[in-house]
Amino acid sequence: MDTTVAVALITSLSTLTAAALTGTISAWSNARQLRHQRLLAREQRAEERNGHRRELRRAAYQQFLAEADAAYRVLDEGWLAAPFTEPAPWKAGFAARRALDEAYIRVQLEGPDEVAAEGAKVVRGIGEEFTTHRRVLDANPGTPDSAVALDAQARAGALRVRFQTSKDFIAAARHALGEEPPQQPERLPEH
Repeated sequence: MDTTVAVALITSLSTLTAAALTGTISAWSNARQLRHQRLLAREQRAEERNGHRRELRRAAYQQFLAEADAAYRVLDEGWLAAPFTEPAPWKAGFAARRALDEAYIRVQLEGPDEVAAEGAKVVRGIGEEFTTHRRVLDANPGTPDSAVALDAQARAGALRVRFQTSKDFIAAARHALGEEPPQQPERLPEH
């Protein structure tokens, strides 16, 4: 074989080998970059979904607390009214409890279960306070006094339940939103 042909053949083979090696490395590098970009895109979508879920939860929790506050305001008016002249089926109380129940359903849907459980305690506490208020008034028909004047102990107990259940709900909601580390809810001293 002629040396010129041999040199040309060796040069061609080395060029082809270098091109193949460069192409292989480039393809491997591009594939690696694409996998990394897919991973980043997946993480970004997951973070966006989590952010959207947090916002839905936050809105549900805020609405629930607003409806609980509205029910507390109706109860406060009832406790302090002297005399209590609301008709037998307490319309404002019924509307407040219904709105609270609707807001609680959103809390249950958005979750998590720990927040829904604390929300159930708020709903139950408000229901029990309405019952207690009615019991105080039914025990004293025709009185010119307010319900709080008739049974200050019942009112104080209701306020303790309000404070504790609201505080526990807020703590669970903050934890679910990732705003606070989990902690044991602080309990009020029993009297």
